[in-house]
Amino acid sequence: MPEITGVLLAAGASSRFGANKLLHEIDGQPLIAHSAAALAPCDRRIAVVRADDKAMQACLQTLGIEWVSNPQPDRGMGHSIACAVKASADSHGWCLLPADMPYVSAATTQQLVAALHAGAVLAAPFYQQQRGHPVAFSARFHEALAGLDGDSGARAILQAQHDQLVVIHSDDAGVLHDVDTAGDLRTC
Repeated sequence: MPEITGVLLAAGASSRFGANKLLHEIDGQPLIAHSAAALAPCDRRIAVVRADDKAMQACLQTLGIEWVSNPQPDRGMGHSIACAVKASADSHGWCLLPADMPYVSAATTQQLVAALHAGAVLAAPFYQQQRGHPVAFSARFHEALAGLDGDSGARAILQAQHDQLVVIHSDDAGVLHDVDTAGDLRTC
């Protein structure tokens, strides 16, 4: 089967959280470990981190997650996506997940990977008619993804190619749940 790379977008500043939210522990593990687990169905996982974030790099190494640095994280999520795609140019597709989404189920990602293997060029989960994450792109979008810049991520590609999008209807509310503040953390 062709290789699908899971991409954790982890180069943000966590400014609204007040500390590095990706290292905040949930059930004894850093938040990013939960997000990484959502990408377990991918053949390879890469996190994009700030070049100066040594704590995140050490955490990812402990978790066994490959990482690449974004030397200019202020250029936005698009630039982080480009960094990851360039670092995995031989992949046949990518599942992009903001690293602050720890409640996504691996089963959801498995559906996206299966859609790519079945020939989809774009796939995304929808929960209650809202598009969520991760979003899967086939290698057809390598050049477009590698050229991204700015804060809108891959939204322009999705909008331009919406007729190609395979919708995965999901009961996984985690596909919409990101953590921006401590109040966004689930309590059980």
